[in-house]
Amino acid sequence: MANPAGGRPGDHGQSVLESFGDLNEAVRRDDRRKILPPAPRPVKSQSGSVGGLGGSRRPVGMVSYVHNAVVQLENQRSPPVNPRVRIIALAVVSTLVASLLIPGCSREDRPPNVLLICMDTLRHDRVGYIGYPRPTSPLVDRLAAEGVVFTTAYSTSGWTLPSMATILTGEYPKDHGATDFHLSIDPRLPTLASILRDRGYDTRAFTSNLLLTSKYGFAAGFNRFNDSVLQLGPAHDTATAADISDLAIGDLDRLEEPFFMWVHYFDPHYKYLPHAPWASFGDSDSDRYDQEIAHADRHIGRLLDELAARGMEERTIVIFTSDHGEEFGEHGGEYHRTTHEEVVRVPLVIAAPSLEPGESEVIAEQIDFLPTILAMLGMEGAIEGLPGKDLFAESPRTGPIFIETDRPPRWHQRTVIDGNMKLISISERDVESLPLISRKVLSPTTNVATGTYLFDLDADPGETTDLFKEGHPEVERLRGLLASYIAGDGAEPGAVELDEATREQLRALGYIQ
Repeated sequence: MANPAGGRPGDHGQSVLESFGDLNEAVRRDDRRKILPPAPRPVKSQSGSVGGLGGSRRPVGMVSYVHNAVVQLENQRSPPVNPRVRIIALAVVSTLVASLLIPGCSREDRPPNVLLICMDTLRHDRVGYIGYPRPTSPLVDRLAAEGVVFTTAYSTSGWTLPSMATILTGEYPKDHGATDFHLSIDPRLPTLASILRDRGYDTRAFTSNLLLTSKYGFAAGFNRFNDSVLQLGPAHDTATAADISDLAIGDLDRLEEPFFMWVHYFDPHYKYLPHAPWASFGDSDSDRYDQEIAHADRHIGRLLDELAARGMEERTIVIFTSDHGEEFGEHGGEYHRTTHEEVVRVPLVIAAPSLEPGESEVIAEQIDFLPTILAMLGMEGAIEGLPGKDLFAESPRTGPIFIETDRPPRWHQRTVIDGNMKLISISERDVESLPLISRKVLSPTTNVATGTYLFDLDADPGETTDLFKEGHPEVERLRGLLASYIAGDGAEPGAVELDEATREQLRALGYIQ
C-alpha cells in the first residue's frame, strides 16, 4: 500500500409497456438471486409507522376538474365539440378518474419515487454539512439538513466501475464481476432498476462517466438510459453538470410516477477544471477540485428545486452519495489508487418526508444502499441473499467491511475493517494474463506496494502508523476474515470490447496507456 510515512453513445429507450416481462421467465433466467413476486407496500417511516410520502390527503374536486378540462378543450376547437361527444368524453374521463380514487390507487397510496444522485470522486470530508470550511456544497447541505446524514459510509472499491455496480446490484465487486475495464456486470444479476421496473416504476438514468454505459451493463432495467453528454467532448476537458441536470429536469415533465431516476455527475473527477464563480478558492489541484464540487452542487440544486416546484419532493426518496473519494498526497499519491480512508470514505444522505432529519452513526457500505431503498419502499422481500443491510432497521447488522480493487493493474488490493482495526493486503497480479486494455495506467503509481498493513482508525484516523508485525493477534484475526470473504462465490462477468475512440478517452483520463 502507500508508504504510511510518505507523503455520447446515445439514448437507449424502452417503452413502459415493453418493460413488463414475464416474471417467471425472469426467475428462470436468474440463477444468482431469487427474485420474488412484486408486492409493493407503502413506505415505512423511521418510527415504524406505515404511510405514503404525500402527507395528509387533500380532497380534490375531480369531477369539476374534468368538466373544466373538457370545456377548455372545447373552447380551443372549431367547430365546437358535438354535445353528444362532449357528454361521452366527460363520462369516460370521469370513470377513469374515479378508478384512480379507489383505495390503493390514489397518488398518496402510490409507492414513492426514488432519486439517486451521485457526484463522482467526491470525498466525504469536502462537503459543508460535515464541517468543511469552504462553501463547496450549500445546496447539498440543504438536502442534508432535511435528511439523514450517515457520518461513516464506505465505497466497496475506491473507483467508479465496481463501486457503482455495487450500488445498483447490492453485490460486492467479486460477486457482480465489473472489476476491470474488460469486464461488465454479471448479466444474470437483477439491479435496482430492473427490480423497480418489474414493479411498475418508470426507470430512467442520466450518466456522464465513460464507464457507466450500456457496455458495462448499467443500462439494464432502465426504460430510458441517456449517456449523450459523452458526445460533448473529452470527459476530462468538459464540464457536464449543467447538461446532466438539463436532461434530468427535462424528463421530470415526461416520466410517470412512481419513478426511479439515477443522475450521475462526472464533475469533479480529474481533470479539475476551474470555474470562475469560485476562483477565490485558489488554483492548486485541490482548490480546483473544490471549485468542481461547488459547480456540480449548483446544478444538483437546480434539479432538486425543479423536483420541488412540481410537487414531487413530498413523495420522493432522495439519496445523495459518491462512488469514491480522491487523494491529494496524504499517502504520497494522487487520484484514487489506494484503499486509504480519503479514497474509500464517501458521503451519504438519505432524505424522505417519512424520515426525521438527523445524523446516523450506523456504518454504511455501498452494499447496503439497495436493501435500504427496497425496505423504504416496503419491498424487503423483493430479492433474497443480498449481503447488505437495511440502514434503518431497528438492529442493523454489524460486521466487517470489505473493500477490493484491482486497479492499478499490477496489484490485488484487499482490505477489511472490523471495529477500529483496518488491514490492507496487497499482492502481485499477473498483468500479462490481462487483455491489453486493462494492463497499464498512463502515469506511474508510486504509493502502492505489496505487503500487509495494519492501522488503528480510532487512534490513527489518518493511517500514518503501520502497526503490522507477524504474529500480531489482530493481523491473524483480520486475515481470517479476509480469507473467508475472498473464498466466497464469484461472478460470471460479461466481456467488454472497447472501440478505439473509447480507448483514447480512457487514455486521456489517465486510466490506461
